[in-house]
Formats: sequence, C-alpha cells, structure tokens
Amino acid sequence: MSDIGTNAPRGLNNDLRGRVKAEIAALDLSQAQVSRAAGIEASGGSKLNQWLQNKYQGDNEKIEIQLQRWLDSRQAAQEQQAQMPVAPGWVRTPTAEKIFETLGYAKLAAISVCVYGGAGVGKTCTCQAFAAQQPNVFIVTASPSAATYAACLRRIAQAIGLRGASTRTADLEDEVIARLKGTQGLVVIDEAQLLSTESLWGIKHIFDMAKVGVAYVGSNQVYSKLAGQRDELNAPLFRRISKKHALGKPSAEDVAVLLAAWGLDGAGKPLLDYCAKIAAKPGALGMVTETLRYAAALALGAGAALGLASIKKAYESLGGE
Repeated sequence: MSDIGTNAPRGLNNDLRGRVKAEIAALDLSQAQVSRAAGIEASGGSKLNQWLQNKYQGDNEKIEIQLQRWLDSRQAAQEQQAQMPVAPGWVRTPTAEKIFETLGYAKLAAISVCVYGGAGVGKTCTCQAFAAQQPNVFIVTASPSAATYAACLRRIAQAIGLRGASTRTADLEDEVIARLKGTQGLVVIDEAQLLSTESLWGIKHIFDMAKVGVAYVGSNQVYSKLAGQRDELNAPLFRRISKKHALGKPSAEDVAVLLAAWGLDGAGKPLLDYCAKIAAKPGALGMVTETLRYAAALALGAGAALGLASIKKAYESLGGE
C-alpha cells in the first residue's frame, strides 16, 4: 500500500478549496478579509493561507466547517438579493421638476441658487440626474472633514477633473478658476449646510471669477447659514444668491408619480392616501421608496401582488406608526 501522507488533499477538501479560491477571485477579496468573515482569525490570514495550500497542521475540520458556512451564507445572501425587487431609478416628480428648473436657470444664467429642504424629497438624486443629462455639471459633496476652504477646494478640483494639481490653496484656486472659465457650467455643492464661512467666501470668489453657476443644496440649515451672513461684513454672501428654492413636504402629486413608477398608478385612493401620510413624515419620499421595496419583497414571498396590505405591513415592520 502506498504511503499517501497525512497532508495529502482529500476529495472533499479539494472541492472546498476550489470553491473558496473561486469565491475569493470572483469577489477580489484578500485572504485576511475572508478569514475575518468566516471567523477563522480576527486579523491576518495565515491559517487560511496554509489551509488553501493543504499545509495547515491545526484543526482542519474546524476551518472547513467555518468556510462552508461562509460559502453557504454568501449563497443565501445572493439568492435573497436576486429576489429583492429593484426600486425604480430617479423619478421625475413635480418637486424634482422644480429642482431641475432651478438648476437649469443657475447654469444658463451663471447665477448662484440655494435649494433647501428636509431629507427624502429627492434633492441629491435629482442633482445627479441633472448632471447626467447636462454637460459641465460638477457635483461636490461637502462633509465635516472638508469644512475648511482648502479641503473643499480639493474636492471641487477632483469634481472638475483636475489631476496632479497644486497642493497650495492659492495656486489650486487659480487652476480651478481657469478650468471652469468658459464652460458655461454649474457647480453643485451638496450638503452645503456643512460649509464653513471661509468656504462660502472661497466659493463666492470662484463664482465671481469663473462666471459659472453655483447651486447650494442641502437642509434648511443651508438657507439659515446664508441668511445669517447679512451683517455688513458678510452681506455679499447672501446677496450673491439670486434664487432661493425652499422645498416643503412632498405633494400628493409627487407620491402619485412615485407609485406609478412602481406600477401602482391604478391602485386607488386608499393606497395613495396611506403613502402620502408616510411621505409627510421624516424621510419623506425616501421612506415611501424603502417601504415599497420591502412591501414588494413581502408580497413576493407570500405569492401576492404588491398592494395596500403588504405596504401597511412593511411600514409597520420598518418602525412606522
């Protein structure tokens, strides 16, 4: 009888190794990431690496069980994801149409505008849709980490495609202005309520010199911050805003258009009224979309059509009242 050796690969192990290697390659994961996800090691992937080479001298059976569970969980997640209904893309609601008009006017007339309102009315998605349909629309997302003008300016430079630009703020500002001049473009500052006064002054300078449109988009705090600059020193910041567009709660027409995108245009008044009540609460149309997505999954699982019953159940499950 030949001496196979204790470390020779077994059929099951070989099959499992092949599947693990294939999953790692397909997902472009590191062995350390897989090791953590499978619960083999909290950091590093030495055990997994040795097992993949059939050289691990420890408890191979334990590792195989962990990896099989990891593969099974990934397959289950993929199957669930495949069954999850896909929400419609951007929907051109009446509110979105008004945002489009404001952005279009800012771009055409090279003015600055302020679009502000509560979360969930579709500001960000509409800005992205506008940028996808119009040339030279550059979206910059403000954040606490980029509140200073130097950091904000770097994000603007990235948005307009400047690569290898100067690291000196004054020089970078000149490069940004030179890049924007003559583009008839629009710079959209999303989450603009996070901008510092310093950044507001810097963006005003770019606007004045480059002759492009600027849209400050965000929560109600955007307008409050700009309106709060009416003192003699900062008044020019507020005066430069040619158009202020306040967004209220989504209208019944907004909800009706969203429902139509889900194939529920003939669902009846009770369903429309129920979804309109959801839209009137924090989260607005975003919460309606999330509720419809979950309701569609519940209806699919029950073999039923998406309707008021599944929508109510979904909203209650999501913590709605």
